[in-house]
Amino acid sequence: MRAETWPVTPVLMCAIAYAVAAVPMQDYLILGGVSHSQLATLGLVIGLLVHWRLHSWHQWRTDDTALMRLVVVAALTLSAAFTLYDWRESVAEMRRWGVALFVGFLVYAVPRSWREVRLLVWVLLLAPFGAALFAVYQSVLGIGPAAFGIPGTPFTRSFGTIGQPNSFAGYLNGAWPLLLAVTIWAWQSAWRWRWLMVLMLGVTWCALVLSFSRGGWLGATAGLLVMAWLIGGWWRRGVVIVVAGAVIIVAGGWQLIPAPLGPRLGSASQIVTAPDIPRDEAQQRPDVYAAVERAAQFKAGWLMWQKAPLTGIGVGNYSNAYVDVAYNTWWISRGHAHNAYMQIAAEQGVIGLLAYLGLWFVQWRRTVNAIQHTGLVRWLAIGACGSLVAVAAHECFEYLQVHYLPVHVAAVVALAGVAPHVVSSEGERL
Repeated sequence: MRAETWPVTPVLMCAIAYAVAAVPMQDYLILGGVSHSQLATLGLVIGLLVHWRLHSWHQWRTDDTALMRLVVVAALTLSAAFTLYDWRESVAEMRRWGVALFVGFLVYAVPRSWREVRLLVWVLLLAPFGAALFAVYQSVLGIGPAAFGIPGTPFTRSFGTIGQPNSFAGYLNGAWPLLLAVTIWAWQSAWRWRWLMVLMLGVTWCALVLSFSRGGWLGATAGLLVMAWLIGGWWRRGVVIVVAGAVIIVAGGWQLIPAPLGPRLGSASQIVTAPDIPRDEAQQRPDVYAAVERAAQFKAGWLMWQKAPLTGIGVGNYSNAYVDVAYNTWWISRGHAHNAYMQIAAEQGVIGLLAYLGLWFVQWRRTVNAIQHTGLVRWLAIGACGSLVAVAAHECFEYLQVHYLPVHVAAVVALAGVAPHVVSSEGERL
């Protein structure tokens, strides 16, 4: 067989699809002590080597976000090079960041046909649906640690295969906007599988609600508002209703909502109003303990940033640095600052934070530009915008650069960017 006839692009596309599907699998069905995300990384390397062997780099589409991706890599490298703590932790964290950055690049650069785009769309829809279905099963049967119990019910907070409810909610926030966008497209186009899409969306939203993640709920609200605004029409008018409802709930309307949802919504304001008190005192006030602990972790991140404001204390070294900045008897690190922007600033300094925000901006600009197209391409772009905003808002309360979660969002956003380049000649069938 001649080298030119080898199915190089399909091999690499399958590796990319596996990398996306591996995110919710995590350590489940682990093979030989290696996680699926690690195996997917190996698959990407093999696919790239095949490309290199066949000299097909020139076939790749030029990615207008590539420069900012390199800037992020440079910021990570600077942070690791000048770390004040363990450089090995920095290298490990750089690998996790690198997979997401590279998947985002590949999803935009490699696909040459609508068939390959369609493959990724289905992976991006089915992977979170499967994780959500499993999470709802867990929650309804009360599977999980006692600490995950939902007060007054036999249910537990959903955590899926991710392991933590808040991180799991972050994964769903990167996924449900695309599900919603494709569901609306399916309904408008009278697609025969539209009821399946409604079911998938409903299960995913149910899992997000059952996560009982306040940051997740706030992020989802922000993503929904942005999508409604971009869709326009009566959806845009609905933004006013949602905002008014949110104001009423925060102002005390949560008391009219039955437990356990009402009290959970009412406690959301504690995220930003937690008192600055020692751990011993907080233990006597269980109603605010979690919020006070979050504030302490955030304050620790701020103190870390002050130690090395330019390049940070070293990516991946939050826990190592925590012992040097812990205060008010909050001696135990939770591994992150409960705020992605604070943690990035602490670990990577101002350079890393600006690089991260810069990459977000160029991805947002490209995705918004794709909305001018019609049909499914437009809805893919709207869904990607919803994912970007939902995750960005959620990251104000949680560090979501864990468990390879950014891989999914990177793929969603890149897919919205590449779809307009391949749809014209092949249609938009799913």
